Amino acid sequence: MMRLCRFFSRIIVVIAGLGILPYRLFAADAKIDPGSTYQTIEGFGASIAWYDNWLPAHPYRGEIYDLIFNDLGLDILRLRNAYRYQSGNFCRDIQTIVQQAGKVMGHPPRILMSSWSPPADLKSNGKVEDGGTLAKKDGQYMYEEFADYWMDALAAYEALGIVPTYISIQNEPSFKADWESCVFKETETADYAGYDKALKAVYDKLQHLPSPPRILAPEVLGIGYSLFQTFSRKMNPDYFYGYAHHLYHGGDENNPDSFKGNMSAIAKEFDDKPIFQTEYDRGDWFNTAWIMHNSLVFEGVAGYLYWGLIWGGGGLVNLENPWNSGSWTTDHGYIISDAYWAFRQYAAFIDYGWKRIKTETDSPSLRISAYRAADGDSLTVVILNVAAAEAEINLSVADFETGSGRLVQTSAERKGEELGEFIPGNSLKLAGKSITTISLTGTMNTRVADESTTIPTSISIDQNYPNPFN
Repeated sequence: MMRLCRFFSRIIVVIAGLGILPYRLFAADAKIDPGSTYQTIEGFGASIAWYDNWLPAHPYRGEIYDLIFNDLGLDILRLRNAYRYQSGNFCRDIQTIVQQAGKVMGHPPRILMSSWSPPADLKSNGKVEDGGTLAKKDGQYMYEEFADYWMDALAAYEALGIVPTYISIQNEPSFKADWESCVFKETETADYAGYDKALKAVYDKLQHLPSPPRILAPEVLGIGYSLFQTFSRKMNPDYFYGYAHHLYHGGDENNPDSFKGNMSAIAKEFDDKPIFQTEYDRGDWFNTAWIMHNSLVFEGVAGYLYWGLIWGGGGLVNLENPWNSGSWTTDHGYIISDAYWAFRQYAAFIDYGWKRIKTETDSPSLRISAYRAADGDSLTVVILNVAAAEAEINLSVADFETGSGRLVQTSAERKGEELGEFIPGNSLKLAGKSITTISLTGTMNTRVADESTTIPTSISIDQNYPNPFN
């Protein structure tokens, strides 16, 4: 028998080498279980913090609005709190962008407003740039005045039709930058204001509003060096809605799995509130998707935001100078980045309120995550083939009757390309270094155990302590 097995093994190897062996014999298996759920998704987003005047002025702004607010599937628009007690309309361009977003999306976008710096008169260095911290008055840091500023800013924005769903009281609080910045330590020192006290002051003021925005904190620079933990452990959990951070340290953008240890540690310790990754743009297009996958699966983030939605010279959509069409390198003065297509593989097919669901695969080269709508009628699977070689996969979805399905893939050759209909039972071929999204509609089947039809021959009643009546 052993000789016979060896004989057939040699035949299989030879046939495989000739390319005759059916490909399906080497296909990986992947299983999706919609009944086993994890975090609830609040959305995917990106920032318009600078270059906001470029978009309303752009000759092809209509096309760009459709790209970023329709095709991309954006849920959350992150804005910079630029209120400085100016008179009149202090953010006309942002107001225009938010209005156009509402028209394209059919509803107002959910807004995250982050502060890079409070006004100069609240700063120890007297200017919004170059770090500094909160100024002191009578020897005490101006926490109350800082909170008043936030209340005034929210009122000013609301008057222009801009109402944030979320706010972050300070972007990257530990980081001193040449641009707008303000440094807070996790707790107060002689030289720096305490983030914990600033958070409490703002939270207390917000309680006077009928519908206060949700605070995300501490929005630190990265997840390395225990920075996130250091700030988060000092924050009173009653004062904020969800955790937030960036990814500028704690891993290497050229090695997405290098983030996993720090992500998993955060997920384990801080599982009491939703977690948001609110700014990152490093890494090539494929690693952008891989880092998104790790954030969603290992950290369990509820929201993932790219840095620049638009930018002059970068961003998901790279805008060329709207006032100098003669310098354009493209016909319509904008460039859709490769990262746009990678980001879209998630953002365009996963909606607010969906839940991540359980996935399994026997392939070490595939990274799979899946999500379903609350009503169970829609389901999305995102598969990364991290290997250079083409892969094949057999996908099974438990307790879900597929009505229709789309296949969309991004690779070096394809950019968000529709590959046709997904047919249950058929294996899928995945290009090397590709991101494939399977968008399904159908019906979830509820598993109900078979009821016994056996008639009992006797009945016994046991004591149910401490109830004295049986």
